[in-house]
Amino acid sequence: MGEDQPERALGPEAFLRGLPPFDQLDPAVFASALADLEVTYVARGTRVLHRGGEPCGHLNVVRKGTALLSLDGVPLRSVEPGEWFGLPSVLHDQPPQFDVDAVEDLLVYRLPRRVVLELARDPVFAEQVTRDLASRLRSASSGVGGGSATPTLAPVSSLNTRELVTVPADAAVGRIARTMREQGVSSVVLDSDPPAIVTTRDLRDRVLGRDRGPSTPGAEVASSPILAVDAGTPLIEARIRMLERGLHHLGVERDGRLRAIITTGDLLRHDASSPLHVHRELATTPRGGADRFPERLHATVAGLLAGGITPVEATRAISLLTDVLVRRAIELATEELGTPPAPFAWLTLGSDARREQTLLTDQDHALVHGEVDADGASWFQHLAEDVTDQLADAGLPRCPGGVMATNWSGPVEVWRERYQRWLAEPDVRALYETSIFFDHRVVAGDLDVGDLDEVVLEHRHDGVLLARMAASAATSRPPLGLLHRLRSTADGTVDLKAGGINPIVALARVLAVEAGSTARSTLDRLAAATEHGGLSRDAAAELTEAFGFLQRLRLDLQLESRRGGGEATNRIRLDGMIPSRRKHLKEAFVAISRVQQATIARLGGDEVSR
Repeated sequence: MGEDQPERALGPEAFLRGLPPFDQLDPAVFASALADLEVTYVARGTRVLHRGGEPCGHLNVVRKGTALLSLDGVPLRSVEPGEWFGLPSVLHDQPPQFDVDAVEDLLVYRLPRRVVLELARDPVFAEQVTRDLASRLRSASSGVGGGSATPTLAPVSSLNTRELVTVPADAAVGRIARTMREQGVSSVVLDSDPPAIVTTRDLRDRVLGRDRGPSTPGAEVASSPILAVDAGTPLIEARIRMLERGLHHLGVERDGRLRAIITTGDLLRHDASSPLHVHRELATTPRGGADRFPERLHATVAGLLAGGITPVEATRAISLLTDVLVRRAIELATEELGTPPAPFAWLTLGSDARREQTLLTDQDHALVHGEVDADGASWFQHLAEDVTDQLADAGLPRCPGGVMATNWSGPVEVWRERYQRWLAEPDVRALYETSIFFDHRVVAGDLDVGDLDEVVLEHRHDGVLLARMAASAATSRPPLGLLHRLRSTADGTVDLKAGGINPIVALARVLAVEAGSTARSTLDRLAAATEHGGLSRDAAAELTEAFGFLQRLRLDLQLESRRGGGEATNRIRLDGMIPSRRKHLKEAFVAISRVQQATIARLGGDEVSR
């Protein structure tokens, strides 16, 4: 009985007060929330939440017993005392993403949705919950945890932010506090040069905590400059910056001017989960610790797609996480090799450089470095070998064609000569095979390789080069037969990448060169071509829609293959497709073929290939 006494004595108030983020709440805020607390008993075997069912009306904090989150019958994560479930559904008023079952008799403390939404306005609650979700979702994306996968790769501008609240540069903290209360905000911006910010935390720690009065100049407790991101920055990157700097507020700029302030609460209300946990884990993983990278990547992408993210955003997420893996491999390699003998740039190539990588990929990279002697060249060769080995151990296969830094490295001038030679190469096939190097992006290092882009753009008015590039774009064509019938191989499949994605990518590449654009992504290149006049808006719209559709098909196909225990593939069986999807596939191929033929003819590619 003595052992049970402490358990009985720990009531709802003491229990919740011992849990983050409730332990950090203002006493009045906590008391107000506690007044609406409901205590519920759930019998073992009861399904508490149904995936896709009615939105959850309460935040459920488990006091006793164990609940289980599952997806399509696959157990994902247990919820034990001190943990909760239902938060993403409550915040977004959306159906639950998982089934939740009581595997033991449960005692649950429930907070109604209106109370949770009110708490989410509190910066302490929002910041703590954001961190907690990032930590808890670590296991969710590796297949052993729970959480709602909602897009965070949309731009910061997608947040429903209010206009900037400002006060004069000489305003005292008393006026600042009144403005915060009247406007219902947790920060104001001083109209100074540069602008400065005062937050509720500043008022607490720098004013009240130091016995300073309301006449204290706001400038004395403000922070400047205000860390800001462009409005087009992905939400995940904004969240990473805030967490890494320990910030609760972040500026948003448009056209170089501060336009808004976002908070951890804004991010929490917009999105209760992201690939952030995988990002942070990879950034600190020890040597050999990334062996489950493919598994985690598949789980993360599956969650993102289930949460409604677009396939284009999903492939950006894949590339973002792959970038982190590569940077970490380089860090580990240089820890052993020592200081680089010269500045360098590690280039990722092809689809990853365009941020269009799917779940079926291999290593494509190169290394550019400054002038070095034989010992320096040996150092960079060891770097390339070590990083390549680490990536292979993490589940990224070596490139069958050898397009890796172990084979492709050298000083900037050597690379310039290579580009010049490729551009002058009369063999259309050779140009097609080396086009992967034209799609490059620096992942690590501080060496400027902008000259490589300039080498290509110097030839944008070269009609012969454009004709040869157009001819090389015709190397891959949509699998269409007579009267636009879908043409499959002997096994009844078509290759979505070779027959659909590659032709669009190749067209976008040559059109970008013609437009003098250094854009990397296929869709950005199509937009540049439209602006330049090399592609009609209707044609660009057709290719854009086809590209997104094919990328979604590829991702779905690869995830399905993974779930079935098979290898990821780009080949889809036509007889396994529902009629509407097969019809859409045919329409996509027809549109690609039409634009491809017209572009090749306009640029003279037909003449070169004869």
